[in-house]
Amino acid sequence: MAETAHVVDIRPLEEHDLDAVTALDRQLVGPSRRAYFERRRASAIRDPRSHLQIAATDGSSGLVGYMLARITSGEYGRTAPTVLLESMGVAPPAQRSGIGGRMLSALEHRAGAHGAKTVVTQVDWRNHAMLRFVAATGFLLAPRMLLERKVARMPLPATDEEVERAPARVRNLRAEDFDGVVRVDRRITGRDRSDYFRRKFDEALHESALRVSLVVEDDGFVVGFAMARVDGGDFGRLDPTASLDSIGIDPGFSGKGFARDTMAQMIDNLSAIHVEALETEVAYDHLELARFLYAFGFRPSQRLVFQAQCDRA
Repeated sequence: MAETAHVVDIRPLEEHDLDAVTALDRQLVGPSRRAYFERRRASAIRDPRSHLQIAATDGSSGLVGYMLARITSGEYGRTAPTVLLESMGVAPPAQRSGIGGRMLSALEHRAGAHGAKTVVTQVDWRNHAMLRFVAATGFLLAPRMLLERKVARMPLPATDEEVERAPARVRNLRAEDFDGVVRVDRRITGRDRSDYFRRKFDEALHESALRVSLVVEDDGFVVGFAMARVDGGDFGRLDPTASLDSIGIDPGFSGKGFARDTMAQMIDNLSAIHVEALETEVAYDHLELARFLYAFGFRPSQRLVFQAQCDRA
């Protein structure tokens, strides 16, 4: 059935909208996720350029829709600014009236000012309502797959070229690790991604509900890192899930088990705080990383990655 016009005001989400967003989300999904929305608002206040948060309101009903997104520029190996659409909702009486599409258009328009040309989101293949929305608004399957694994201790896989060495020191990420992480990443990518890692450090140290990002040291120097966050709200999730979006080992230390030790420590830490799942996103042609993750028990997720261009006619 075709959507019909619905007169609403599309505007930036504001602090006073928090109660209405929480109430609408609870109407749609059941349990209250207020803590999730509070963290997103606090993050948007700290770093407004990285967050795009939109409200749809009308004069009689108040808030009838919301959309939360953020600008990313390095997660999961991406190299260009991308809009990650993390959460949205439209009040049941206003659904199928074009409000979701109008919010998405406003999101894409604002994204252009940040140099982002692509919107990316994730949808569970069993969520028929969201699948209809992405199909109707021009999203296509992205050339990426989501991998996930249940968090449970497991035997460590062997590495191809592991040499005899003392056990690596893997510890929680600290603010003073910034220079070391940027140095390792520069050796891997050949680029200075300081701006990206400033945002990631802020997210890891302040936004994530639980701190799970790690560094691995050799002789007191940072030689690797794994950046992850734990949340319970993105893409409609209700249970805390850890998302691993950046991992790297200094090329001079590859094949020595540092990546294995870092991943094993992350899984142990997540198990200790009762996080149920760890996930990550991999480009289809990144076979080496996929092979490494499969050795750690990762398997295809029930969610799919979709993308759309911001400069569509």
